[in-house]
Amino acid sequence: MVGLVPPYNSDDDRSEGDDMTELYETEALIIRELEQQGPCTLDALAYRFPACTWNQIFIAVDALSREGTISLQPRAGCQYLVSLASVHAHTLHHFDPDRRVAETRQHTGRSYGR
Repeated sequence: MVGLVPPYNSDDDRSEGDDMTELYETEALIIRELEQQGPCTLDALAYRFPACTWNQIFIAVDALSREGTISLQPRAGCQYLVSLASVHAHTLHHFDPDRRVAETRQHTGRSYGR
């Protein structure tokens, strides 16, 4: 196997900033969809965004869930209902990517997920 070179992948040239922007854009899409259409399953949410991969949706839902913006409720058949968190349970913040980048760097000293 000497001399084999892995195929070129344009994703290798992407910076962490691009990844963060993509995450925030996906989060904004999810929040907007839930505001307009109401709760839905995780699979239905992923289906509504054919331009996004399932992994992109999952990572964004995970981040939004951890910060309390959305909630996940288990349903039958390994399904999860995704909904905006109750205003009474958590004060929703206006989506601000700059706030999230600053908070991430402040807590970890580096970008999200790295």
